[in-house]
Amino acid sequence: MYDRTSTSLTVNEARKDLFTRKGRSIENIPPTYGALVEHTKRVAYQAGYCWGQSRTPDPTLPSPAEWGWTRSANGPWQPYWTMLPEASKAIQQLIKCGCKLTSGCRGHCKCVKAELKCTSVCSCSGDSERD
Repeated sequence: MYDRTSTSLTVNEARKDLFTRKGRSIENIPPTYGALVEHTKRVAYQAGYCWGQSRTPDPTLPSPAEWGWTRSANGPWQPYWTMLPEASKAIQQLIKCGCKLTSGCRGHCKCVKAELKCTSVCSCSGDSERD
């Protein structure tokens, strides 16, 4: 769906592939599976209930709260984007190094500098042995 050459079977796998292998920035990759689900709920609510009853004089609509919308203190309905935390709150997980398995992760490694373990988004896939 996001890349013809990808063998990924899920949205989140495709995102990881685009971020790691294709080198795209986090801002240029598609939304997470969680965000896709919430968006799909809003689309289904609007198409199925709102537009589906558009010719009904007094439509009976379920609460939007169950369909990807949220409301705070009698304010307007707002889209509920996702259950995941903001990327800025989880930014350390986005650090990735370009180390190769053959040379290992050493002092120049971004993960070593940040005092983090390499992860599956790193070029070494988190399998590199540190010296």
